Amino acid sequence: MKFSELAHKETKMLWQSSKDHPFIKGIEHGTLPLSAFKSYLLQDNFYVQNYLAIYDKILSTTDDNKIIQELQSGILAINDYDVMQQKNIYKQLNITEKSIHETHMLPTTYHYICHMHHAFNEYNEIHALSALLPCPWLYLEIFEEMLARKDYLQGSEQIYIDFIESYADSNFQTYVHKMIALLDDLVATRFNEIQIDILLQQFVYSSAEELRFWQMTLLPEEWNKYPVAQSF
Repeated sequence: MKFSELAHKETKMLWQSSKDHPFIKGIEHGTLPLSAFKSYLLQDNFYVQNYLAIYDKILSTTDDNKIIQELQSGILAINDYDVMQQKNIYKQLNITEKSIHETHMLPTTYHYICHMHHAFNEYNEIHALSALLPCPWLYLEIFEEMLARKDYLQGSEQIYIDFIESYADSNFQTYVHKMIALLDDLVATRFNEIQIDILLQQFVYSSAEELRFWQMTLLPEEWNKYPVAQSF
């Protein structure tokens, strides 16, 4: 069994919880408060910055040409998607450089980012890639299923329709599948350099952080008090 198959199997329940989460259902049905979506995007900005920072760490230390090629290609795909999102969705929600600068990182965002950096700092690039993979792969799976159901077209918020349809981008899909293949190849060829149980743990932890990320902006989460779970 490939590592990606094992990881996907081990996180099946976590991923289903993400798919069923009120935040995700709110996007699909067009009922998510725009304030929650804006808060999510502002926190996601911190996440993407650190995601790319870890790519830079890997690129500055690896001599594996395949890793270099795939990560450089991935950076282009992420930046292209990010620019497109900022031009469309950021503009509609009035997310400006000023609002980004004034936004504080929330606890879940901080915890998730620390986990990703720890995977690289304490282990190696393969462990870091395992910690990074759940985010794009889970997003692709969530929104491909939405696109197939087409229920989102019944929603009244065009911004959510645009957001969902942005994941039909072939460049993003290609990027995700290449990263899955890269991790599988690295695990197979450099098995003696990794701790497979910890490698799987990195993937599971990130999958759990994804679930917490949805909840974070619904609560809303704050540093000075422990939030009580609620829906909307």
